[in-house]
Amino acid sequence: MAVPARRGPRLTVATVTLVTDVTRTAPLMGAARGDLGLLDRLVHRGAWRWYAGGSVGLIYQVFEVVGVWSAPGASTRERVVATVALAVYYACYLLVPPLVWPEREEVRVGATLGLLALSAALFPFVGEAAMWTWILVLSVAAFTWSSQAAGLVLVGVVTALALGLAALLGFPDSIGATWWITASVGTLMVAFGHQVRQTVRLRAANDEIARLAVDEERARFARDLHDSLGHSLTVVAVKSELAGKLAERDPAAAHAEMADVERLAREALADLRQAVAGFRSVTLEGELAVAGTALAAGGVALDVPSPASVVRPELRSVAAWAVREGVTNVLRHASATTCTIALSRNGVRIRDDGAAPAAAATAGGSGLRGLAERAAAVGARLDAGARPGGGFELRVQR
Repeated sequence: MAVPARRGPRLTVATVTLVTDVTRTAPLMGAARGDLGLLDRLVHRGAWRWYAGGSVGLIYQVFEVVGVWSAPGASTRERVVATVALAVYYACYLLVPPLVWPEREEVRVGATLGLLALSAALFPFVGEAAMWTWILVLSVAAFTWSSQAAGLVLVGVVTALALGLAALLGFPDSIGATWWITASVGTLMVAFGHQVRQTVRLRAANDEIARLAVDEERARFARDLHDSLGHSLTVVAVKSELAGKLAERDPAAAHAEMADVERLAREALADLRQAVAGFRSVTLEGELAVAGTALAAGGVALDVPSPASVVRPELRSVAAWAVREGVTNVLRHASATTCTIALSRNGVRIRDDGAAPAAAATAGGSGLRGLAERAAAVGARLDAGARPGGGFELRVQR
């Protein structure tokens, strides 16, 4: 039973509308295989958007059904069977993409080729007009295959098949235009499908960038919080202990130390506010001055052979953080009597003569991890460990 001639221009608006809706199916297209069961895929929000767009692509197929019922010489039973066959095929066309999007590429390709093979079952019911369903196959391939080149190859194969069959039948009116419409619309669909996949990848990349940005901000805040409050509170503890010892024999000195404690507490609060606001910065000169005061309060002699200006400008910030971390560890862990901060063009070394095992125990702390991240950001390297002759050394060098 042959179906009367159909015309292809109706495909243009339907195709554009289909692509507009399919572009919004990204959450389902990007789902992993184990994320959704079969039923969940069919009722997913992305699936419903595909159904909307894909149904628009079926509008021109109404004329195939009209052709079935207007074909001369066919019985009512034959027309009903042909209509049911077309309806089943159209249902498969709509259901295949949501089912196979989360699957491996081989499964998606196999399902599409199976849909093409299934169209052969329509020929006994609707005749050569079944070739018009091949455009639906190309639409499925365009939006389920990950390779644009493979999609174009399929367009070429189906176009050649349509042209050969039309030529074999003498280019009847019902299918005379199928080959060039298949070629043009199929190519258009493959191009749009590639655009949809690029959109899906772009959205996934943007989501990953956003997640990494959040992680980086958390790491930055953790570093700044540790480096600012950790150092300040260590000095506060040292000065408070010293003030307690001086309270009876030298009240004036104890009062001075407690005034420093108050000042440091206020600075720590300001540092905390700056860390929260993201504006935390340090200078090498400032950290060297603070180091001298803090170490003197802890009874540690400080030696700085070179000025801060010898360090490369791009390394001074990380050198300042290294001085802060090194001095904090000397006061907290080392029980040292001397500390040397050796500055050079390529970095800084902080050495002490304290108890090496106790100092080495700090190597895995969060402060050193944060400092290592800061060093890596400017192409430098952090090394920290016990010195062969005793004591501890922290080194940031590029």
